[in-house]
Amino acid sequence: MSNVDPKTKVTAAQTRKNIAAYQALTNMPDYKANNPAHSREAAEAAYQTLIAAERKAVIDKATSAASDDAVVSARRGLQDVILGVKLEAKALYGPSSDQVAALGLKKKSEKAKKSKKAKVKKTEG
Repeated sequence: MSNVDPKTKVTAAQTRKNIAAYQALTNMPDYKANNPAHSREAAEAAYQTLIAAERKAVIDKATSAASDDAVVSARRGLQDVILGVKLEAKALYGPSSDQVAALGLKKKSEKAKKSKKAKVKKTEG
């Protein structure tokens, strides 16, 4: 039977205390547990499992960060190329071509022209 509810969240501070207790246990040559689940070997196995899990978490986090960086870089690379393609298409086909529209740009002929607003004189009255 476990001493800890499976739903219990063990804090980093408690884990540090548990590691300190484990290290103290390693300096007790006369420790003999009645319950094998609380033996020196069980403590060593639990400690090594923790160390391996933490090492894996660090590696996974670093790998994830590197993967995220690769995605950001790839997105930026595609953006750069597509912007160049759009500029080239305007130069090759003209700003009002169907090819430019196919790339997601508005044809120059379809852009709304800015209208000049007539100045309205204020009348006092």
